[in-house]
Amino acid sequence: MVMLSCESESRHGGLGLSRGESMETGDGGEKREEMAMSERSSGLVGHPSLLEWSPPRVHRFSPAELESLTAICDTIVPSLPPPFRDGEKAELMRGVTVEDVTRFYKLKASDEDVIDAIAAALGCLARPVNLKTLLSVMQLLSTGWGTFLLGSVGRVNTFTFKYPFFRKFSSLPPAERERVLQGWASSPLPSIRQMFKALKSITAWAFYSKLNEHGENVAWKAIGYAGAAPEVRNRTEADFNQRRPLGDNHIDAKEAGVRLKSILANKGFSVVEEIDSFRAQSESLGYRKNEGDIHVECDVVIVGSGSGGGVMAAALAKQGFKVVVLEKGEYFAAQDVSSLEGPGMVNMLEKMGCLATDDGGVSLIAGKTVGGGTAINWCVSFKTPENVRNEWVNDHGLDMFSSERYDLALQAVWDRLSVQPDVDKHNLQNTVLQEGCKKLGLHYGTLQRNSPSDHYCGWCSYGCPTGKKQSTAQTWLVDAVDTGNAVVLSNCNAEHVFHDSSPYSKKDRKAQGVAATIGNGPNRIFIKANATVVSCGALMTPVLLLRSGFTNPNIGKYLRLHPASTTWGYFPEGTGPEGKAYEGGIMTVYSPVALRKPTEYGGLLETGVFHPAVFAAFHPWRSGADGKERLLRHGRTSHITIVTRDKGFGTVKIDKERDAVFNYSISAYDEESLLAGMVQSLRVFIAAGAVEVGTHQLDGERFNVEGASTSDIEAYLARVKRRGAKESSIQMASAHQLGSCRMGTSPATSAVDPKGEMWEAEGLFVGDGSVLPTSSGVNPMVTIQSIAYCTADSVVQYLRKYQV
Repeated sequence: MVMLSCESESRHGGLGLSRGESMETGDGGEKREEMAMSERSSGLVGHPSLLEWSPPRVHRFSPAELESLTAICDTIVPSLPPPFRDGEKAELMRGVTVEDVTRFYKLKASDEDVIDAIAAALGCLARPVNLKTLLSVMQLLSTGWGTFLLGSVGRVNTFTFKYPFFRKFSSLPPAERERVLQGWASSPLPSIRQMFKALKSITAWAFYSKLNEHGENVAWKAIGYAGAAPEVRNRTEADFNQRRPLGDNHIDAKEAGVRLKSILANKGFSVVEEIDSFRAQSESLGYRKNEGDIHVECDVVIVGSGSGGGVMAAALAKQGFKVVVLEKGEYFAAQDVSSLEGPGMVNMLEKMGCLATDDGGVSLIAGKTVGGGTAINWCVSFKTPENVRNEWVNDHGLDMFSSERYDLALQAVWDRLSVQPDVDKHNLQNTVLQEGCKKLGLHYGTLQRNSPSDHYCGWCSYGCPTGKKQSTAQTWLVDAVDTGNAVVLSNCNAEHVFHDSSPYSKKDRKAQGVAATIGNGPNRIFIKANATVVSCGALMTPVLLLRSGFTNPNIGKYLRLHPASTTWGYFPEGTGPEGKAYEGGIMTVYSPVALRKPTEYGGLLETGVFHPAVFAAFHPWRSGADGKERLLRHGRTSHITIVTRDKGFGTVKIDKERDAVFNYSISAYDEESLLAGMVQSLRVFIAAGAVEVGTHQLDGERFNVEGASTSDIEAYLARVKRRGAKESSIQMASAHQLGSCRMGTSPATSAVDPKGEMWEAEGLFVGDGSVLPTSSGVNPMVTIQSIAYCTADSVVQYLRKYQV
């Protein structure tokens, strides 16, 4: 069977028109009315893509392999008796009934029709070589001897002296299947631990994000989860029909279809029959001519609409240049956002939020929507620290970072994002972090955010339903399109940067523009531009450049991830601060990791929101009962995330199939910083009154604080440090990818020059987190935008100097 792409199909999004506004179709100029809104039986109003649970379902698993996978999923999320005896007084969350919990416990994964989606997700996320290995494992588990072998690698014996002696995995009793998975979780073989982690995480994600016909998940009532943000639950049709900030200067290229040519022409862009200078390269790439192909000429094409792309679009459009911004994701304004976890992850995050390093060790969280990472981040705004700026000047020769020019850029970004230091109210998690630090005498501070002081939304991981978060889709991109010189094309996946030798170029090559696939193809848009800006983020910018034939060895090198892991503390109702952990401002308090001085590579303690699917995917699993009990405690489980400023680095490459490969292994120095932060955060939880604490290490130990002596606590913390923080033994994630096309003073050590221009090609600029010389050590949004602001000035100077 053919694998589905992870790109979900757009079913709505329009041409940026207000809902209810008319638009012409491509067939005879007839008109149709855009759907006024989408409303499911849940009563929620929003964009259809964000109201439906629609991950891919087509996969390559054979019936025998699927039987093995089903047995694994039903072991991870099994059917169990309720956690209380008849007549026993149950200790439940407020508003939760015994019947709710009983129904939840009786359900197993396969009852919810998620197995095909899990199989498809595994195929979609794994590289072909890894998928082949996984399918082989599933095939082995469909046999008795294969199950015996794979049980043995987890130090579990499945042999029995009763016929048939060797039993396939699906025929094992539930308790034995559970023991096999427990053995995999603690196997001495890293590859086995990683396989278990992937299977556990994707199964949990699918089960707890699945929406039924009522737009709800089967676990929500039992765990007391609200589902959607209050603003979404209270949204009306009138709210939904308000004008989107980008107006009709956002164009969904896929939905526009044959009308895209006339739309662009009407907006003052030069639409031509064919771009002659692209012909030879197009043929060499094997591009077929399609009737729906579009050829456009402009001043600047920008690939990516996030922090870097948004800033550069605004700066260049304001200078009078015609700018086309390409975004492979969809556009969701505030009134489109449903805040539902599953649809949000599928449609707004790279690879459904499940992208990872090649060995599965680090989850890579990156935006795939208009606004990029700024649409799904948590508002934290740090100016570039002085010690980091000094390092980039002294160690990398980049004088810009000590200049007034950079100071002005920082302030311009600060002002446009309306960054302010006030928070009206800290939520449960941030109050816990603050109070624990107070009691321990640790330094802590209030985080400055690009949102109002009353922005109290815990659902912003899936877009901001209030529009109060100042993403680029609310700020810089609006500035760009309001000039009349810029358009934002969504559903356009850039696949090649055109470049050729030029007698007028001082460098080996000169950029000419880009080719992008519209939707899922086959039609493409070819854009010839005087300057090309790649702003796809530190994960995808190197991929696009490498696929385009650029060869500087520093492209894809020096990938920094700010590797992060999380600890947790459980506060039953009636203890600790009021509220639920996922409600309110996500990040409002921070504390430095005490192991390192602020000028060294260390880390920060920050909070992080975990809605049920992500909670279940990242939390350890010790048994089916353990997994369900953790979910019952979801609303009152507080988290602290340790964000490490990594000294080590990884790489971004493409393999023979031109697929992206992200390699990263945490260094010993960075592991020490991460472990120090984990221990410090556990102390914070204990000081704040948690009754139970734990980490995201795969062993899943839950430490009961009540009644524990000081020596008991110290022994537990010693066990945490002893287990370590290697990728195969812990759940680790990265929301800050940096440095993979770093800026420098020589092509021998960097990919772009101090102006942000590629060493290899004139007129090709990079404007995103990949240009940072090292990791910033703090949430990098403001730093990325400030560098892009400076790079935009370099593009302006280039265009004015070389424009004919």
